[in-house]
Amino acid sequence: MSRLLTILTALALVAFATGACGPVEPEPDPIDLSEYINPDGQAIRGLSVDSKKMGRTMKYNVWLPPKFDANTAYPILYLLHGAGDDENAWLDSNKGNAMPIAAKYVKTGGKPMIIVMPDAQMTFYIGAYEQYFHEELMPAVEAKYKFSGKRAIAGLSMGGYGTLYHALRYPSKFTYAYAMSPAVDAGSFKAMIDAQSDKKVFPPFTIEVGKEDTTVNNADAETVANYMKEKGLTCEWIARSGIHYWNFWQECLPKALKKAGESF
Repeated sequence: MSRLLTILTALALVAFATGACGPVEPEPDPIDLSEYINPDGQAIRGLSVDSKKMGRTMKYNVWLPPKFDANTAYPILYLLHGAGDDENAWLDSNKGNAMPIAAKYVKTGGKPMIIVMPDAQMTFYIGAYEQYFHEELMPAVEAKYKFSGKRAIAGLSMGGYGTLYHALRYPSKFTYAYAMSPAVDAGSFKAMIDAQSDKKVFPPFTIEVGKEDTTVNNADAETVANYMKEKGLTCEWIARSGIHYWNFWQECLPKALKKAGESF
């Protein structure tokens, strides 16, 4: 705030000096104050879609990067929550803490993107939710903001399941898929891979798990990762120390942003 006050004071002194002495000089280019007003970007909460597929109003939140320009086309990362949470989990400073993490990524040279955090209740992102996600949510969001045409997907636990499910079932829609501590249905996921004759259509994947995580079955996740590699898909497998908790996923998020950004 002190830096902003100094800038504003300097502008006032310049205006006084030019008004009191001789001809008026051309006005300087305006100073961009957005990084002072919204240093971590801007979170827009409480957005909604009246969903016919779900038979109710569905909520979602959006994060806009620092220095967001409504006239610029941005790629989108769909960031999915886990079981028992909602659209607010990733933004909660005591949980995902995504705003400062994403802002740091952009400010240090990362690709500016819009992050969309939808509520999925306990659907595992399938069933009626699958239709809602592709036929209602995506079109609504991508019409609301200027969209570059490129999107990635990431999520944790139940959202990790959703990440793998949607990237395997609709591979051409995504440029990257990052699954954190995913719940896994190895049989179904293998079948989705086999159903695609052209394996080049799949985006690259990362599956990241905590070695001490006993909430999900890491062996099934590794089976899927190995099957992807066997079938010619690009899949990075990361197994490191960690449990099924937010401090682990906060450490995953910068990597997911980097992979998504590189794919856009």
